[in-house]
Amino acid sequence: MQFSIPEGTRDLLQRECRIKRLMQNRIETVFERWGYEEIITPAIEYYRTYQTGFMLPKDEEMYKFFDQQGQILTLRMDMTVPIARLVAARFKDQQPPFRFRYCANVYKVKEHLAGKQNEVSDCGIELIGMNEQEGDLEVLCCACEVIDQLSLKDSVLEIGNVNFFHQACLAYGIVDDQQSLMAELIDRKNLPALHEQVSKLQLDEAGKAFFLRLPWLCGKADILDEALAYCFNDELRAIVLALKKQHAALTMLSDAAITYDLSKVPHLNYYSGLIFEVYAQGAGSAVISGGRYDHLIEKFGKAMPAIGFSIKLDQLLPLMSDVSVKKHVLVYPLCKQVEALKQAALLRQQGIVELRVDDRTDIVWFEEG
Repeated sequence: MQFSIPEGTRDLLQRECRIKRLMQNRIETVFERWGYEEIITPAIEYYRTYQTGFMLPKDEEMYKFFDQQGQILTLRMDMTVPIARLVAARFKDQQPPFRFRYCANVYKVKEHLAGKQNEVSDCGIELIGMNEQEGDLEVLCCACEVIDQLSLKDSVLEIGNVNFFHQACLAYGIVDDQQSLMAELIDRKNLPALHEQVSKLQLDEAGKAFFLRLPWLCGKADILDEALAYCFNDELRAIVLALKKQHAALTMLSDAAITYDLSKVPHLNYYSGLIFEVYAQGAGSAVISGGRYDHLIEKFGKAMPAIGFSIKLDQLLPLMSDVSVKKHVLVYPLCKQVEALKQAALLRQQGIVELRVDDRTDIVWFEEG
């Protein structure tokens, strides 16, 4: 009888495990050097925790079950919500900022036959207690250092700000279902449907021009200058000018390729400002994603600004297939096992040693990988 594994999961074998661990070690070294301390939260959370963190959690994307008391439990969907819960409960009387790092598996049910993993490994950081002027540039620079450490080819850091869309909606009283529909049409760049929806709203010419142009406000840094021409109030101009100032600083601190997408609308509804993603050649979706979530922790009882990002190890794994994992292979006859084990102990100080028995030879070793 052949046993299978659940849809959306996979087995990782020897070489894949070694490469994944190598990536994790490199990432965690960067985080540790930036002063982020490790925390570990349970893989199981109460369902109400995600009800609190997400305005409308998608039940169909959650693994749910019951405990002995009949309370609904769920496998964690991400690490940001559990960390928000933890900070509000355990650090409410301590002085921020707090710098946390993690590497953990998260679980989200994907659409059937979509070809995506339901169980993925995330490594990430959360910078809690620092506002956007203090914390955004630090987190972006940390993400850029991760890109360098992983030697991601042709990678692009794409930056946006959710408030560019939300402030425009607020100015015209576009709320709830109308705002959600507009966000979906802009995100999918469904221009015919967007034109139709804009025509139904009570907008002046400046508002119509803004929303119809928004899906196209993406590209290199000069797109920010174009965006300024469509800003119809001071709040929108302040967002773009802050991005321009941040870009000037970031280009002095990193060689990362940077683009902007002012139409970015995240799928997680707790983001409240800067959002960003990193794309790399050969990956089907973003390998890094993050942003600012200033109002999430207050839902659990303690108001604190925060920003963070996570790295999708499983998305990166195919990109690292050419990583060389070298080892020493020591071959020996069984009659010289003790001598061979002593020599292997010395070689192990330099790295991996694999032992092989072969009575046709004397003790020899060579490098492989």
